[in-house]
Amino acid sequence: MPLAPVFVALAVGVVVDRRFEPWGATAWAGGLLGFAAASLLAFRRPRLSSLALAAALAAAGGAYHHLRWTDAAADDLAAAVGETPRPAWVRGYVEEVVGRSTREGRGPGDDPRTRTRFTLRITEICDGATFLPRSGRADVSVQGDRSDLVAGQPVQVAGRLARAAGPLNPGEFDRRAHLQAQGIRLTMGVDEPSGVMPDPERGRSWRVGWLGAIRAWSRDRLIDGLDPRAAPLASALVLGRRDEIDPEIDDAFARTGTTHLLAVSGLQLQMVAWAIGLGLVVVGVPRRLRYTLVAAAAVGYAGLVGGSPSVTRSMVMTVAFCAALAASRQWRPADAMALAGTLTILVNPAFLFDVGCQLSFLAVAALFWLLPAAVAFGAEVHARVVGPPDPLDELESWNRSILHRTSDWLAYHAAQLATASAVVWAVAAPLSALQFHLFSPVGVLLNVPLIPLTSIALLAGAIKLLLAAVGATPLAWLAGLVVGRTLHLSEIVVRWGAALPWGSWYTPGPPAVSVLAFYALLALAVYLTNAGPHRDEPSPGLRRGRRLAWLLAFAWCVPGWMLAGLGRRPATLEADVLAVGHGLAVVVQTPEGKTFLYDCGRMDDPGVGRRIVAPALWSRGVSRLDAVFLSHADQDHFNGLPDVLDRFAVGEVVVAPGFVGRDNPAATFLMQDLHRRGVPVRTLAAPTAWNEGSTRFEAVHPPAGWAADAPDNARSLVLDVSHAGRRLLLTGDLEQLGLAELLSKPEPERPIDVLLAPHHGGKAANPPRLYAWARPRIVAVSQKPPVAGSADALTPLEAGDIVLLRTWRAGAILLTWSPEGIVARGFLEHERDGEGRPG
Repeated sequence: MPLAPVFVALAVGVVVDRRFEPWGATAWAGGLLGFAAASLLAFRRPRLSSLALAAALAAAGGAYHHLRWTDAAADDLAAAVGETPRPAWVRGYVEEVVGRSTREGRGPGDDPRTRTRFTLRITEICDGATFLPRSGRADVSVQGDRSDLVAGQPVQVAGRLARAAGPLNPGEFDRRAHLQAQGIRLTMGVDEPSGVMPDPERGRSWRVGWLGAIRAWSRDRLIDGLDPRAAPLASALVLGRRDEIDPEIDDAFARTGTTHLLAVSGLQLQMVAWAIGLGLVVVGVPRRLRYTLVAAAAVGYAGLVGGSPSVTRSMVMTVAFCAALAASRQWRPADAMALAGTLTILVNPAFLFDVGCQLSFLAVAALFWLLPAAVAFGAEVHARVVGPPDPLDELESWNRSILHRTSDWLAYHAAQLATASAVVWAVAAPLSALQFHLFSPVGVLLNVPLIPLTSIALLAGAIKLLLAAVGATPLAWLAGLVVGRTLHLSEIVVRWGAALPWGSWYTPGPPAVSVLAFYALLALAVYLTNAGPHRDEPSPGLRRGRRLAWLLAFAWCVPGWMLAGLGRRPATLEADVLAVGHGLAVVVQTPEGKTFLYDCGRMDDPGVGRRIVAPALWSRGVSRLDAVFLSHADQDHFNGLPDVLDRFAVGEVVVAPGFVGRDNPAATFLMQDLHRRGVPVRTLAAPTAWNEGSTRFEAVHPPAGWAADAPDNARSLVLDVSHAGRRLLLTGDLEQLGLAELLSKPEPERPIDVLLAPHHGGKAANPPRLYAWARPRIVAVSQKPPVAGSADALTPLEAGDIVLLRTWRAGAILLTWSPEGIVARGFLEHERDGEGRPG
């Protein structure tokens, strides 16, 4: 049976188990045995036998994925804890110190904050009196510096333990799936460095932490003596550890589409394998031994850097390539790709869903089957424009100076590299736009200098590790100097590319169906061109079929995904109260396609703008915000706005009177940033009402000149949003004098359909008289999970007829205006029902 059908059958089983979970591993295994028996019984009927064998392979893929993805040990803590963090005291061993990262302070001028992450293999948990045997792996995040921890060290950890939670908002990164693919099902937060304590009763475990210890040693040797600015980049490039990279530099690489050069990927592993093979050739190692050593080095390096999906793909292809050459077998690209896919599934079936792995396979396929055609097309165009190559010109070139010949050689290879970069970028662009919402044509240009620079840095870093291992410190220092200089140049190039206004831009991205259609058309065109019948001497009909397939593949780009985000607008007014924890962000989208944002922040987390708010807007196909309303000048209501401004065009920012004060430097800094960006700022005071198409907005509070010395919360901008007679009241953090001012107004003639609970449901901001005045049918509250045992001022509402929806429990709350009223539904409810969100 050819390798390609084997890979396809296994992949089908994996996808079916992930998407539908029709049955457990035992049932899958029963299907495997049944179909395998049917294949043997039908061996005289080849087609039927092959079909049964394919079904058996699919069952094998489903069983293996279920075993790795769903099944867990009977005493695994993931089955005993929920997604709400609870206090816990556990014992175990440090598997690996993932890294230490530094985040910006809570506000302008505040000290940066340090966080240490490590993987913990849990062996026991305390029940209050004694430790009980339990198992599990946890991703532990410590607020503070615990870089003193070492792999294999026995520790006791006191913090908040939970099962890894999935996304709470549309478009949000699925951290649960990311961790689960690594076999990690638990997360643990530790508020103080002292929460991680040595365990004196047990000794160090080399069985648990040997690989982490090797990685830690390698990192220490690699960054020793390096410029502190280059050390994080070197650690990421050579060892795949990205936690310590400056967020600004990381964002520059992401925006320019060159992140694959910063992280260890298939390209880096191939470069290491090539360098090792070349070195073995130079020293005269025999052919078969040479390929064996290169394959072993590829496996070892993949393990050292963590075995990411793209590295695993490159590793198995390198091993297969070495095996084929050692056995003097012909290397066929299709079989190589199928073998790499099959072995990647065997290493970890979850890799099939990793976008990095998907992009890695796409890039290799493009180089195998599209690059030769692109080079031939370029040569044909050159011949038609300039004329066919003249052998006399080639002979004359050898009489030129070595400088001219070197420049010609560099120009030729730069053109080849640019062509390869353009082909890979064009093939990967739809998937990148879908997953990362980025369109980065500048990456084609930047790859030309960056690939050589990062390759030199990578090889110099590997040489430095080898020299450090044998004690050649002076030579290791020289290699480190090369690493630092080349990475410094790489950073300069990337920052230059990120500053180009045309170099990249954010996009809502195409729908997944459009991306699948594009790749199906592209695969058809490639098949007809490279592997179709009568490839070398095509008939007129085949020529027309090829042209039509390529035309459809390229034509699909415009209606299929480049303009896809423009048409996603709701049929009626919709609003999303996003789940941002202790903070607030509400998206309002009108049926006419206008989009507004009410607040954009989260306590101590300015990254909420890029991690939660931006993906939620992209999921609606939004690329422009008509206005951003900021209720008041608390940072948990606006600190995510700068990242949103980086990703979206914003018509204006609207604030309440007195938004900027002398005691609030963060608000002053924000206004300066808005001025620098050229974003208009408008002050809105009550009572002011206006219409946006069929939707009416009204500022209810505060009036102009009202209580200038009142706290920010009391001066929260209160907005009444109504459509078809149904109302949503957005209240910010309204409390104290501001709440009294609101309640002094006449009671609304009609009840408020949906009320946003002020100040995250706090007791002082939510007295019973507020709900007697508003008479809401639905109350939505943006809040983080409560501390165990704490009281909640909103709990009494659940005893009445009011529907209470909390973002930490329901996820983002989607509000949809309908003739019967406003329908409210949580994001997690959508996920359980298998329904899509808007767009």
